Amino acid sequence: MKLRSIMGILLISHSLLISISYAKTATVTWSDNAAVAPVRDCRIPLRKLLASSNQSMIAAEHPKATDLDVLMEKHDNRKEMWFIQIINVRQAHADSAPGAGHYGWVVYNEKTGELWDERDQEHPQKLTTDPAVLENYRMCKMQDDRCFQANQNMTDDPTGGFYPNAFEVEGDSSVRYIASQEKRQHLYWAPNKECTVNAFVVNNDKILALSWGQQPGFIWSRYVHPVTKKIIEGWLPEEVVKTKVQICNTANQQATGENAAPINFVTRTVSNQHQRLYFYDAPNEICQNSTNAFLIDGDKVPASDKPPQAGFTFVRYTHPSTQNVTSGWVHTRGLVQP
Repeated sequence: MKLRSIMGILLISHSLLISISYAKTATVTWSDNAAVAPVRDCRIPLRKLLASSNQSMIAAEHPKATDLDVLMEKHDNRKEMWFIQIINVRQAHADSAPGAGHYGWVVYNEKTGELWDERDQEHPQKLTTDPAVLENYRMCKMQDDRCFQANQNMTDDPTGGFYPNAFEVEGDSSVRYIASQEKRQHLYWAPNKECTVNAFVVNNDKILALSWGQQPGFIWSRYVHPVTKKIIEGWLPEEVVKTKVQICNTANQQATGENAAPINFVTRTVSNQHQRLYFYDAPNEICQNSTNAFLIDGDKVPASDKPPQAGFTFVRYTHPSTQNVTSGWVHTRGLVQP
């Protein structure tokens, strides 16, 4: 039978690959690496499907689904057929038994969901499987197919270049921040929300939005871990990728909306363990004032008597010498009653 090349085979293994570029960037594509592997792994229901079948070796030895591994190949002339080699990884190979663990091949029809044993091509045997397990695998495979299709429909290949080509937004370049409703915003291996991987970012994480991967509704993004310096690239939904200005404006709007009444000020004293207490333009960690204005221990400031917003309090400080007034948000933990 005529089979596709090994490259084509590997694309079907339903696992994520971290391809390391010259810049040691981990690019989310297909591979087995657990750090960025897909949340959904269709090999698991496939193994369960095979383990539920009456294929001769499986019927004789009753392996667990976790004992099985597979190699899948697609036939050039039979577009809907997958040839699946079944391997029992628990059985050790030896010179005396080089074929140990090899259960042979079966044929899966992705259109009908039928599994066939075609060792006798004149009299192929239709195998029985667990209907519920079959449905789980078919649903998983359909979702993965939509992810593959989303990648095929791309107008631009995000992994095709070697240099970042950041798109410019006035005043903010390519730097963006995460603002998600979820505690963890997962990345995606294709521009489709069914294509989640294990890698994730959290609110206020800084990323670079790269134009070479921009697709409707998604942005190809680069994240550098602040401690390990490891780099991951993948798809993020456009709605969670914000500029600093957008983040800070939203934080101020939320603070104003929750505290619409006029501000009453009470005197507070700065006590920040002998560290500078910096001003922020909005009650959010990424919104530090660009002038790096700060207060020091012992400074007395009028502070809003309203409840803190995300750990920040609004203050208004008048410099004793210049009489210049600086208003903004500071960390509430750095203020005490006089």
